[in-house]
Amino acid sequence: MISSWWKHLKDPKEIEQLKNSIYGSKSVLNRLKALLDEEEADLVSIENDYSNVNWAYRQADINGYRRCLRKMNKLINLDHKE
Repeated sequence: MISSWWKHLKDPKEIEQLKNSIYGSKSVLNRLKALLDEEEADLVSIENDYSNVNWAYRQADINGYRRCLRKMNKLINLDHKE
């Protein structure tokens, strides 16, 4: 788990309580990860549509959305270390 989850807290007891709460929600976070992975997979089907005259703008939007999905996946990955 990365420290972004508790960097706003100063009290070690509060940090430990938050960590326990997050680890207690692991099944929910795993489901959220699966949903985010599905969202990213869906991007592949629309990403290479060169027939659209606004392709560059659409591609930029897709890239930004993909970046957001990956950041969210990083945040909810409890096995990740900084």
